[in-house]
Amino acid sequence: MKTIIVLLMVSIMPVTAKLPVMSDKTEWLGYFVGWVDREADFGIGADGESSLCPKKDREQYNTKEIKVRYLVEEKMNERWVRRQLLDEGGVVSEQEKGLDPEGPVVIVTTVTGDTKVEWTHLVDRGRVSIQPKLLSRTSENEIRVGVEFVLPKLYYFDGPLDERELKDKVGKDYVKATRSKDRKSVRLKFHEIDESIISDDYLADGASEIEVQSGGFLDKALMIESGDEKTGRIDVQPKGPLHNSFRMTWIADPEKLGQKDCHVTFWVE
Repeated sequence: MKTIIVLLMVSIMPVTAKLPVMSDKTEWLGYFVGWVDREADFGIGADGESSLCPKKDREQYNTKEIKVRYLVEEKMNERWVRRQLLDEGGVVSEQEKGLDPEGPVVIVTTVTGDTKVEWTHLVDRGRVSIQPKLLSRTSENEIRVGVEFVLPKLYYFDGPLDERELKDKVGKDYVKATRSKDRKSVRLKFHEIDESIISDDYLADGASEIEVQSGGFLDKALMIESGDEKTGRIDVQPKGPLHNSFRMTWIADPEKLGQKDCHVTFWVE
């Protein structure tokens, strides 16, 4: 499952314009750049938020798209606070707008507190790698950088289900991961609601790679892996039972930011 992708190091000149919008195709309205693949399309939005949209019979299913968000957090009063993009110049790039750009695509985000982060994207055969690099900061507080993956609503049930009914509906769905603390492989099925994915037996200390397989995701799997288990970790934030949907966040090791192995790679298969 491990895939090693070496990201090209790209430097960019300062820019001030907002991201332009690609508008030649209806399904890409609101996007800056996008990549088309058989299993899923990936696009960077002009608003600084990206998405991974799975496909069936080569058609996008926007109701099943995964939101991909660029996170910059600052530790304030012993808790992590998410910093927001600036209204002016919060996201910029020298890249031309359009579909299937060749080579890496770099955007720079500036958040409240005046922290700037460079995000290098490399897409190869449907696999997307994002490598962050801290460019500048003014705060003396701890800063952490990451990429958040927000799953769509996977199932809609008319009412509560008993254990047997739930197993019939989601019995084939699961989360499989490699734990960061000991490299042990763990697996939890969606219908096993008495178990917690964030318990010590599973992913309390994060993961280096995760696979999410779900019928509510067009019977496809979402794969996420850290470029190196020592350069970042993936945390899961559930909303109750797994079939209610959940989010996953890759957090980079602050000491490894900018290094070639400090990136997250994800794809649909």
